[in-house]
Amino acid sequence: MGTLLFQWHADPFVLLMVITLIYFHYWISKATPVKNRIYFWSAIALIGITTCSPLHFLGMHVYFSAHMITHVVLLLIAGPLLVMSIGPNPSAPMLKRISAFLYKRSWLAWLAAVGIMWYWHIPSVFDGSFSGMSGFTPMPVLHAGSMLLAGILFCWPLVGPVPETHIHPLSGIIYLATACISCSLLGLLITFAPINTFHHYWMAGSSMNGMLSNPWGLTPAADQQAAGLIMWVPCCFVYLSGCLYLLRHWFAAKDPNTGLEPSISLTLSINEHE
Repeated sequence: MGTLLFQWHADPFVLLMVITLIYFHYWISKATPVKNRIYFWSAIALIGITTCSPLHFLGMHVYFSAHMITHVVLLLIAGPLLVMSIGPNPSAPMLKRISAFLYKRSWLAWLAAVGIMWYWHIPSVFDGSFSGMSGFTPMPVLHAGSMLLAGILFCWPLVGPVPETHIHPLSGIIYLATACISCSLLGLLITFAPINTFHHYWMAGSSMNGMLSNPWGLTPAADQQAAGLIMWVPCCFVYLSGCLYLLRHWFAAKDPNTGLEPSISLTLSINEHE
């Protein structure tokens, strides 16, 4: 375990991605409030941990479950934090156009995010992404970057920088609930798939020449089942928590005198006076 703590590495492609994110963040939000800066740097810290730390080492060479933790962190935590770090009503017209586009086509954001997540877990694609991993290669940052992009696209219609383009809370609940179902299905398939479905982690132990081949003593079966459960349970907990938040927000926005949403209550009031 002591040797594992020293398995940090600085991938130049990851460094380039982080520099690009920092540049765009300060370009589009020059007067960022402190809260939004905290969101941004928290996201950058999570990106660094998932792509350069011993967790990344374990996920690349030893454990499917560690690799799945990386996916969950990038998709459901780092991606939304980057979106929330922009701040409300940014001055960049490009972001307003993106917000309007995804507001009208929230199904496209949902499909892109869920599609990216499912694509990387097709066994042949998953195993192929680990081929030729000796030395520096853009594949890890492509893998991590696409999951980060999935998280950004998915949460944009919900917490994007232009509040007027957030989808209706009830639509958001359906949006999150269907993503939870998709995530659960993928987690179930991974959990109960034949143990040799993902070949990379079966071959990794013998290819490491005894170096940290199994520091936590997990069997391949337990490791794959843990990966499926990580995709299944924590992800759905996040989605369902989001549903409860939106439901609370929707009830809080209702007119206390009529029990209706303010816009509906105002319309009825006008009709009554005509």
